[in-house]
Amino acid sequence: MPLEDIEKIKAHYNFTARDAANLKALLPVMEPHAQGFVEAFYGDVKHFENAHKFLKDEETVKRHQKALGKWFLNLFSGHYDQAYFMELARVGRVHVDIRLSAHYVNAAMNFVRTYLLDLVKNEIKDQKECAYLAGSLEKMIDINLDILTSSYIEEERRISFISQKVESYLIQFSKRFSYGLNLVLVLALVVLGIMVMGLFVYDVTRVFAGDMEKGLLSTLGSLLMMWVVIELMDTEIYHLRGGKFAINVFISVALVAIIRKILVTSLYGGEEIGAQLALIAAVAVLGGVYWLIAKIER
Repeated sequence: MPLEDIEKIKAHYNFTARDAANLKALLPVMEPHAQGFVEAFYGDVKHFENAHKFLKDEETVKRHQKALGKWFLNLFSGHYDQAYFMELARVGRVHVDIRLSAHYVNAAMNFVRTYLLDLVKNEIKDQKECAYLAGSLEKMIDINLDILTSSYIEEERRISFISQKVESYLIQFSKRFSYGLNLVLVLALVVLGIMVMGLFVYDVTRVFAGDMEKGLLSTLGSLLMMWVVIELMDTEIYHLRGGKFAINVFISVALVAIIRKILVTSLYGGEEIGAQLALIAAVAVLGGVYWLIAKIER
């Protein structure tokens, strides 16, 4: 799940850093009730129709109880990052795979909401503080339910060309292959960065060798190239972590490349006035495009 989607979900529920801190403050209060929560949860869901089909043996029950206790504690961890949401999405997909009705997920979360809010009410005596903390807890419960049920929506939208199983394997392979190519690209950028650093050192030595004007301009060009590599590497790492494609970075890279071209041609000559004016016009156009993109993103 991309980081942008996670932040959007939090924003839609108005879940702030203050809410995360409130839930973390509740952890010492709620932690002693973890086992009681698991037992109460099972006491409620065992009355669901066909519950025995999903909790068919003791090993499955113990495994699910352990996972449920872990989820309970993570709910009050205060850390709701990409890993937290990815785990929720995984649980949602498991529910879809075992054909658990979305109705039971909603009913179970209704029990969770009631049980946890009653715990907060019993443990926090100050009514104003209780309402404040309970509000943060309700937001996170709603977010959890949103992520869990989103897997059912995705399942309804899924259209198969050959078979769902084959297409699922193909999609997973494509994702891993794409991720591998991105890692190769990061490695290539590292190598390129080392080469640019070598070029920068070479240009600096030219300055001290007495070729001041050409050395300074060449050094400036090397610094621009180093900035390009840094920006591309940061963008690629951000993309690997789930970030969106940053088109403005590539516009800025093109800008830097043309500016360096202007510096080189002014240093060594060999370009006609018309070519120089074309490069300046290109800088103006790319600068306008960069400004428009930055304005739209803001």
